[in-house]
Amino acid sequence: MIVGAASASVLFVALLVWPLLTNNQLSNPPTGANPSAPDTTVGRAVPAQQAAESAVGKNDPAGQEDASGGRARAIKKSSRDISLRPEQIAEIKSVLKEQDNPSLPQAEFEMMIGAAVPRQVSLQDLPPKVTEIAQGYWGDQYMTVQDKLVIVDQHSRRVVAIIPGAR
Repeated sequence: MIVGAASASVLFVALLVWPLLTNNQLSNPPTGANPSAPDTTVGRAVPAQQAAESAVGKNDPAGQEDASGGRARAIKKSSRDISLRPEQIAEIKSVLKEQDNPSLPQAEFEMMIGAAVPRQVSLQDLPPKVTEIAQGYWGDQYMTVQDKLVIVDQHSRRVVAIIPGAR
């Protein structure tokens, strides 16, 4: 009985000390929080990238999503800075002015490369002229959020490009 009581006391102390000795995985996102970083949120404090694209989404638009989510992971892992010149963005802007764009004042989803776009969000086929200017994204869909063109992979409904100033 004394051994049982001693074991219970050791376990109780271990439960009290354990949170102090381990890293708190809930406090910061995996990339770490930077309170001095500029605010890059949209909508209701939903994180957002300002300008980026996915190499996989741009160069392999016909790729199919599988049950394991491999395409979604590949899209997210191949995120990089956008490689469009200001003249190309101006040209895209003029093409979009002629379209009836699906537009949102604010995104209610995470606007980051690889993020899922909810089914209730309306998308439209990306105009062929935009695919020519951007040199990729054939067959993908899009919407505009604030002043950004958001290109979405047609098969996985994942964000593959965010182009600011295109609206």
